[in-house]
Amino acid sequence: MNHFLRSSILSALLCCAFAQAQSAGPAPAASAAKATGAAAPHPLVGTWSWTLPGKTCTETWQYRADGRRLGTSGEEVTQGDYQVPAKPTTTGFYPLTETVTSSNGKRDCSGDLHADGDESVLRFIQFSPKQDQFIVCKAASLEACFGPLKRVPG
Repeated sequence: MNHFLRSSILSALLCCAFAQAQSAGPAPAASAAKATGAAAPHPLVGTWSWTLPGKTCTETWQYRADGRRLGTSGEEVTQGDYQVPAKPTTTGFYPLTETVTSSNGKRDCSGDLHADGDESVLRFIQFSPKQDQFIVCKAASLEACFGPLKRVPG
């Protein structure tokens, strides 16, 4: 099966799953936080990983509650800042802005280099119903996406 067809099928499946999530109400963690009066952390906070299709190279992204991000991809290690709103847009996407602040200057899983102080990158992410996975898209649509990134337990 070619990559485009596989991506289209994956996007359609994810779209259906995410549509169900949007109508299912708040996630259990958010409900528990409301019951105790504590603010739930943003669903992005945590560690996520993704292995590129057909490769053994894995990317790992760690998002901290203080707006900092650590990424490893192949030989590359980057640190950066990120901004994401507390709630998604009406289409279910969170606009995510990231800026690399330091890099070890080595190539990532795709062979790309990300230098220190690169320009900010705007991506759009959408979570699965359980918020244990998310996809990353170029725009607030399912047309050009990759993933899903899966939450790393712990």
